[in-house]
Amino acid sequence: MMMPVGSASVAVGRPILPRHDYFTDTFGRRQLLRQAAAAVAGTGLLLTSGPNARATQRAALLPAIGQTFNMAVSAFGTTLVVPLPPPLPRLDFNGRIAVEVLAGGSDFVHLQALDFIMAAQNPLLGEVRLTPPPSKCRPPSTLQEGAGGLVHTWLQSMTMTFDRWGDLGGPFTLETSQPAKASGDLPQFPPPPLSPSPNPHQPPTGGAFLTAAGPIHFKAGLLGDGLPDLSAVQLQWDGVYEGQPT
Repeated sequence: MMMPVGSASVAVGRPILPRHDYFTDTFGRRQLLRQAAAAVAGTGLLLTSGPNARATQRAALLPAIGQTFNMAVSAFGTTLVVPLPPPLPRLDFNGRIAVEVLAGGSDFVHLQALDFIMAAQNPLLGEVRLTPPPSKCRPPSTLQEGAGGLVHTWLQSMTMTFDRWGDLGGPFTLETSQPAKASGDLPQFPPPPLSPSPNPHQPPTGGAFLTAAGPIHFKAGLLGDGLPDLSAVQLQWDGVYEGQPT
């Protein structure tokens, strides 16, 4: 039923609505689809390259605070610089280390050595052992987010003990004057398994290699009479291999 209103007519009981339906109007439907696609693309970009993504990747690479790990460690072809005629003793060390993950910062954690030992054999010195010093003041290592994974900076204060000095019985002990330091890139932590070589004088395979920052310097510790001056002993090394034990 139509009723006149001034010069216009309207249908009774049917409100006048603007004709613009996104689901039937071609232009409106396309606009809605474009807006939805842009919103999804924007969200995907945020998840794959934004700060949330970097934080997620970092969390996946860095170990959780409080975790402990046991790793195999090796240092091959080291040279012990002591007051002896050449050739100087060459030592191939094998051993293990246990570390606990401690809080660090936004992109790194600390690794505190709980236990550590590496040992080598030498005809003049007998067994040579590297162990933590008695002091509780031991600087932790650092495991940090890097460009291609993780960077491990290994710091280790240590005591070197050898069983004898030629015919003179020991044991004799030296301590590092500053921590040993080595660093390297890791694809993961802990690194891949470290497998010993069938040849005891060849380095292991697998794992990761941390390059030495310089020689390890020792100072005199518990020494007896009859020894030469051992106040400036050095252990020259290329670095240390580390990885999961096999």
